[in-house]
Amino acid sequence: MGSLDAVARIIEKSNKILMTTHVNPDGDAVGSLLGLGLALVNSGKDVMMVTAAPIPAVYQYLPGSELLQLPSMLSTREFEAGVVLDCTDLSRIGGDLPELLNGAGSVVNIDHHISNTHFGDVNAVDPKAAATGEIVLDLLLLMGIPVTPDIATNLYTALITDTGSFRHQNTTARCHRTAAVLLEYGADHVLVHNCLYEQRTLSSLMLLKAGLETLSLSKDGRIAWMAISYEDILSSGCNMEDCEGIIDYPKSLRGVEVGILFKEVKPGEIKVSFRSKQYLDVNRLAASFGGGGHERAAGCTVKGNLADAVAMIVRTTEEHLRLAMNNGGVS
Repeated sequence: MGSLDAVARIIEKSNKILMTTHVNPDGDAVGSLLGLGLALVNSGKDVMMVTAAPIPAVYQYLPGSELLQLPSMLSTREFEAGVVLDCTDLSRIGGDLPELLNGAGSVVNIDHHISNTHFGDVNAVDPKAAATGEIVLDLLLLMGIPVTPDIATNLYTALITDTGSFRHQNTTARCHRTAAVLLEYGADHVLVHNCLYEQRTLSSLMLLKAGLETLSLSKDGRIAWMAISYEDILSSGCNMEDCEGIIDYPKSLRGVEVGILFKEVKPGEIKVSFRSKQYLDVNRLAASFGGGGHERAAGCTVKGNLADAVAMIVRTTEEHLRLAMNNGGVS
């Protein structure tokens, strides 16, 4: 708890606090940001929660989401402390936010990614945590800050999304206990479930259809992938958040160890998502392309032609998987 003690001391002595997370935020990023942000607002802190761009529409149900600001909306650019949540590296928060944080008195880094670069003045990084939201709850309990139903709903969303509704390998006894505590504090499970899993748009299903038409398998059947082109995204009328969950389809195939999703977010720029089941450390695989993440879930961005990127990355994945299998599951 040493690092959390240090985080608590910085927060307690600071009044003006800038809080942010990574670009293209997921449920853990937004839920952790709002969960901690609301708690500090309730404690009388002058908190500004900022994201480089508007959050995905799927998370706008979260309590307090109306308090999120863009950098251009800030009324001040002077802060006693900066808190970055669920972000592996300061460069991933986007825009001029790194410059703003560098001007803050202290930078606090709260995260659970094993690839975190420990960029903060104080780093509360716990790769054993299922989600950053789990660390935030520990912090609030340590500080004695009341956990309201709104705070609990945000942190429950963080936990649900990063464990894939308790399906991923990072699901632990600890995260189930965390979920139970959050439900006791009033987390709205029905709201979270309905907004996350029962609100798909027709355009997102059309994008899934386009992706499934590209579903491919390696010769040994251990690697499966799908490739969504920029034209697919444009013609479907979708945005990047509509790609959420598509990676689960190639990974779910029987006999597949690694699932890969290629998304051409703009001409010449491809975001790659990796998921593995048992043997391959995809964090190491993603790191070979300048990315990172977790042992079983990671990603990277590559430049170039989509077909060439698919061929290159599948070939490299085959090499990493062969080594992992030969080494008994260590890539």
